[in-house]
Amino acid sequence: MVMRKVTRAQLRSITMKLAKEQGGNCLLCGEPLDFSIKGAKGDSVVCDHDHITGRIRGALHRSCNGGEGKVASACGRWIVGSMSNTAAIAKALRSMAEYLEREPTDYIYPTHKTEEEKRLAANAKARKARATRKAVQEIKK
Repeated sequence: MVMRKVTRAQLRSITMKLAKEQGGNCLLCGEPLDFSIKGAKGDSVVCDHDHITGRIRGALHRSCNGGEGKVASACGRWIVGSMSNTAAIAKALRSMAEYLEREPTDYIYPTHKTEEEKRLAANAKARKARATRKAVQEIKK
């Protein structure tokens, strides 16, 4: 395969070609790509590329592209320890997805609050606030 650098003038037509090859959908979220949305809006269409190799990967929503960059960067820096190995970052992300899909244990984290505990805490906070307001009003009399 012969690789060639595209010009800025070619970028939009290449992005449209890629979008058509992708069935008109974003490769990350699967939602339709809309080329009528212009500028820095989250749903505008951009041409995603690998920042290490420069190779174009596909057409994405701007917001999906930004999310991909942030996730890949966080994974590279915190889990892999390097931004220079795209394959290691992809492997770590696959491992993370598998980890998150695993069935969790039966243990509950000590600071986690159930919906009932949150409701009781909110009620107690509201009672305390009402009592404070009432005390302030009594003092002002």
